Amino acid sequence: MNFDKKNLQKTLLLIAVGVILFAVAQNIRIVTGWFWWVIRLFSPVINGLCIAFVLNVLLKRLEENVFFFLRKSKKAFVRNLCRPLCLFLTLLISLSIVSLLLLVIIPGLVETFTYLAENLPLYLNQVMAWIEGRLAAFNIASDALPDISIDWGKALSNFAAYFTNGSGQFFGEAIVLTASIFNGIINAIFSIIIAFYVLAKKESIGRFVKKTIDSFVPPKIAFKIYHIAGLTGNAFSDFITGQLMESVILGVLCFVGMVIFGFPNAGVISVVICITSLVPMVGAILGEIIGAFLILLISPFKAFLFLVFILVLHQIDDSFIYPKVVGKSV
Repeated sequence: MNFDKKNLQKTLLLIAVGVILFAVAQNIRIVTGWFWWVIRLFSPVINGLCIAFVLNVLLKRLEENVFFFLRKSKKAFVRNLCRPLCLFLTLLISLSIVSLLLLVIIPGLVETFTYLAENLPLYLNQVMAWIEGRLAAFNIASDALPDISIDWGKALSNFAAYFTNGSGQFFGEAIVLTASIFNGIINAIFSIIIAFYVLAKKESIGRFVKKTIDSFVPPKIAFKIYHIAGLTGNAFSDFITGQLMESVILGVLCFVGMVIFGFPNAGVISVVICITSLVPMVGAILGEIIGAFLILLISPFKAFLFLVFILVLHQIDDSFIYPKVVGKSV
């Protein structure tokens, strides 16, 4: 081999990559630990970029399809007004959607679990009656089983005694839980701030990234990077738009079907189905399990019918709705 300068650089680069990969393989646990530590450290930035990417779909629609006349204005202050106005409307629409979902989900969950708590003794008595009926059908005396009875007063006393006697451990766990929740809220706030900063300055950030790439990457490779990044961004943007539309359609169809067939918790479960359908692969299964569980607390038979209904609905969605909506978008 002719070891000119170019071949020597390639050889040294391959050797360096090989040494790095070997070192990583030898210390995989340490590298994995450092990797997840960095991910946790920069999680607000990563989450903020993801939020910005999703909200940018709505922001672009507002700027290009609703307030396009502001961008074409001859007056500079009118053109400069377009971005802040669209950002404010993006925030307002996003918060309205989240608030609406919470207003539907939280009261429904409270009502469901309140109903369960009020009727739990009745459910247990029905279970015991069913067991005694099965025993009688097989000519087994009910005395063969231990006497099962629940003293609800004593149960509540034991429950209260647990928190009284183990108050130190309980409050310690409560403090840890509170700190985790507080940390999650702080990270969420920082993520939202970063997201809206990126949306507000996306052109400036794009120019900075382009200058950085042009400074360190050859022109041909830089052109390929821009081309691939543009295609990827447009594809994901169209996919998110189509996925959101498909989820809303599925949620509406689920709500209408549940109302027609008389299933309980139609609003809550339809929202859950709508949200979980955004999750690839396991989202549909997760939504079915949650919906069936919420109905199971009220009526096991209706929970079974709901599973049949939602499976049929998902088949219709996969065969007709999803290809038309998401397929055309992508």
